[in-house]
Amino acid sequence: MNLTDNDLRLLKEKYPHNLEDILKKIKNNYPIQYLIGNVNFYGYPINVDESVLIPRFETEQLIEKTINLIKKYNFLNASVLDMATGSGCIAITLKKELPTLKIEALDYSVKALKKASENINLNNVDITLFKHDILKDTLTKKYDLIISNPPYVPKNQHVEKNIAYEPQDAIFASHNGLLFYEKIAAIAPNIVHQKSIIALEINYDQKQQVIALFQKKFPKSKIFCEQDYNGFDRFIFILNNCE
Repeated sequence: MNLTDNDLRLLKEKYPHNLEDILKKIKNNYPIQYLIGNVNFYGYPINVDESVLIPRFETEQLIEKTINLIKKYNFLNASVLDMATGSGCIAITLKKELPTLKIEALDYSVKALKKASENINLNNVDITLFKHDILKDTLTKKYDLIISNPPYVPKNQHVEKNIAYEPQDAIFASHNGLLFYEKIAAIAPNIVHQKSIIALEINYDQKQQVIALFQKKFPKSKIFCEQDYNGFDRFIFILNNCE
């Protein structure tokens, strides 16, 4: 990774006595974000360590597009569920940008929830966190909007070396990366209101499979895919009775 002048300044401030060792770790593909301890996400500080996935630019775009839909279809007072929240970056950003949203966020990882709670306090927002395993536990409450950036990389897909330091269960999923979409599609009809939005980040080659999963459950809904900044299919939106 090429260090910026600001990266180097931050590292010198945090590790004044062992900077050489830190630079060796970076050379060996250790994520600089973990060493610095935080990232700027959508303009907000998000603390990170090895317990949570490092937020990506693509997820900022998921939020941007979701905010546009919230405004377009008047969901400004919506109840929102962020599934697999990790660091809490999605929930926090939505709440900062649209304070009238009522947001809950879940994760199965106690360590991730601890980091999300830390970030919620850091950003001074009101978000309800709770421990929940999407694949095993039952949800009964209904929401106006569900948003998720779940694990979606197939277990046999080649990835960059620095990903080895991030929580693997936040990145990889079985069923060719589709396991969480299968589960979300299965439970979504029971946990969203008649008028609702579902917003998902996907892997670049999962468009057709994910759309097919939700078409079976929401045959009358508007379902579409949008691309990320690099031109890859990246976001699926399901609009239920929004027209």
